[in-house]
Amino acid sequence: MRKCKILGGVRSTVGDGMRFWIIAAVLLAAVIAQAGESSDSTSERITKVELTLKTERDIYRMSDTLQIETRLSNSGSKDVYIWEKDMCWNPARGLSMRITTSAGKDVQSPVLLDCLRPPPAAGDAYQFVKIAPRAFYGHVHRFKVSDLVDKPGEYTVFATFNSFLSAHFIAETLQREPISKLWTTDIPTITSNRIQIKVRP
Repeated sequence: MRKCKILGGVRSTVGDGMRFWIIAAVLLAAVIAQAGESSDSTSERITKVELTLKTERDIYRMSDTLQIETRLSNSGSKDVYIWEKDMCWNPARGLSMRITTSAGKDVQSPVLLDCLRPPPAAGDAYQFVKIAPRAFYGHVHRFKVSDLVDKPGEYTVFATFNSFLSAHFIAETLQREPISKLWTTDIPTITSNRIQIKVRP
């Protein structure tokens, strides 16, 4: 049986074993901390950006124009960058509008909101918008009510937002820019508040 002692400069077997486990524990803690920071960063971008819709009123006629103000607000502590052209109405990417009846049934709008945007120019950082903490970026869009619904009734309007751009594309085309970490397809879709409107003949 070995004695577990350290005399002078002589190492014991137990001392070497303890040193190994201490180093292993420190390395493991560092890896977990780094993963946590990365997760927190992504989580913050997801949870601290809000999509808000606002209309000028809640009662319209079929012949009226519906004005919608769309805002992306940053309530986090870090800057958020978005591609300005993502603020465009499309069925799947960018801004996507959804309308339901009072019974919760999806409405098939008479006109498809499908804007076409050119791809971003490589190396051009000015096509991206910074939303600082406690700031927002938004647009005002106008739609003919008859383009959105085909008959009078009570409707719920809301929207979703995500990006056309992938993180891989950004890494290749803007790798030297500080905006290389921006809103991309890798971040889950966010959903706006719901607006209730009444449409009369």
